Amino acid sequence: MMEKLRRIKLELYNLKTKARKIFRRGYEDLTMLIYYHDLKDQFKLLIVNTNDLLLLEKEITRAEAFRIMNTR
Repeated sequence: MMEKLRRIKLELYNLKTKARKIFRRGYEDLTMLIYYHDLKDQFKLLIVNTNDLLLLEKEITRAEAFRIMNTR
């Protein structure tokens, strides 16, 4: 049940929210995504596994988002 909810939640980010994906980085079996919502001025960090299951969702600050994007 939780697995289905996590998958649906990730699809909502991709389809129904007005947030746009501004960053994506894959590591072995995990993918990190950062979404930005213009109207709310929010940044969200998402961690998903290879099956596109949402493992972590966290609001982050603008500074944290840019720090993650600029880290190699």
